[in-house]
Amino acid sequence: MQRVVKGIPSTLTLATSLKATAGTVTITRDRDSSVIVNAQAVTCKAQSVSYTLPAQSGEANLTAVWTLTTASGAMTVSEPVEVVSFESCSLAEMRARRPLDDVNRYPDALLIKARTELENELNARAGVNFVGGEFTVTVDAPHSRELFLPIGRPQSLFSVVINGAALAASDVADIVIDPRSGSLWRRWGWHIYGIDGWLKTRMNITITGVSDFSQPVGGLSNAIAKGVRHMVVDSPTSDRATSISNEDGTTQNLIVAGYSRGAMFGIPELNTLVEQNKTTFGVA
Repeated sequence: MQRVVKGIPSTLTLATSLKATAGTVTITRDRDSSVIVNAQAVTCKAQSVSYTLPAQSGEANLTAVWTLTTASGAMTVSEPVEVVSFESCSLAEMRARRPLDDVNRYPDALLIKARTELENELNARAGVNFVGGEFTVTVDAPHSRELFLPIGRPQSLFSVVINGAALAASDVADIVIDPRSGSLWRRWGWHIYGIDGWLKTRMNITITGVSDFSQPVGGLSNAIAKGVRHMVVDSPTSDRATSISNEDGTTQNLIVAGYSRGAMFGIPELNTLVEQNKTTFGVA
């Protein structure tokens, strides 16, 4: 999976085990199957192919299909591409922390991969998308006007499909979104069924939209940079060490080593992000 920021042209890179001599990429938008890029030629290198994706106007989940020509024949690779709201931490900010400034030991691809993995873990732990993006959820409909979504901070909706039928764009626009509680409110009667609100049925509503923060939360860049360094830089000290024996025969006790007191990450700044921004879902 690759992640790019809306409004910025971005280079998509696919690592290849076989050298590609030629190839194309086709990119579609998942929510409506619109073709964003139609079989455009890619740049081939010894162990990768790449394509510069034009700036996208909004958040979206895309699928890139790479069709490559190699000495062993044709090869097709499909992978997801996420267009998100903003960057959690730039390469320059990560490289400001030594030894990540060594581009030979820590190439861009390694840092970007680690950053994406860390973002995904933070999102899962907190129940919110720290860099924003498109969501699709299928939920039960309550017999009321208010529908709660199992995602944090919904901001806008692309589509609402109820019992297989998509609501008109005007009806979707009339749904009131409460980002604080993650709820959607219908302010009109559902006259076909004589019901005011949503028709109560199991897993009958599929909603696609955008959930995010309007801007990066405080401490996000710093925490991501520290987390990436922890992920990619080998340390002679074990994450679980409680003490270190020094050369002079003394022992140095470690106050914090690895996870402690229920913390989810070994980096305090990452735990703080989760604690301050997490969203929980449940029934009162």
